[in-house]
Amino acid sequence: MLNLTDLILGLVVCGIAAIFWQLRQISEIAEFHAKRVCQKRRLQWISTARVQARLGFIAGQGLGWNTRYQCEFSTDGMNRLYAVLVMNGRKLKDVEMPLYPEPEWQEAPESKGRIGGCGGGGAPTSNCSSGGCSSGCK
Repeated sequence: MLNLTDLILGLVVCGIAAIFWQLRQISEIAEFHAKRVCQKRRLQWISTARVQARLGFIAGQGLGWNTRYQCEFSTDGMNRLYAVLVMNGRKLKDVEMPLYPEPEWQEAPESKGRIGGCGGGGAPTSNCSSGGCSSGCK
């Protein structure tokens, strides 16, 4: 037989499960946005973690979750930097990125010439004329 205590306990369990489900969906959306931001800026995404979740009013949406996520990324595969993603409900509101050095591994310039020859930076300008290079490099 079902009494009032069992009904209240069942509603509490369902409420906790619903809150967990909503926050889990928002976390997956935040991770998608973090990966997309890293891909656009040529950064290596490492991880995303929720650091804050508050229930509040969201303009145009009503009652929802205001959450903040910490995104860990790297510019060169060695260092770790942190960004903050601010979510209003399931929408990305803001990305707070620190200043970081420009990543170099994907679009590094290719070296041309030889050391001491044309384009190598070590040759005197008399070796390289407008008609060609006297040392044979291109």
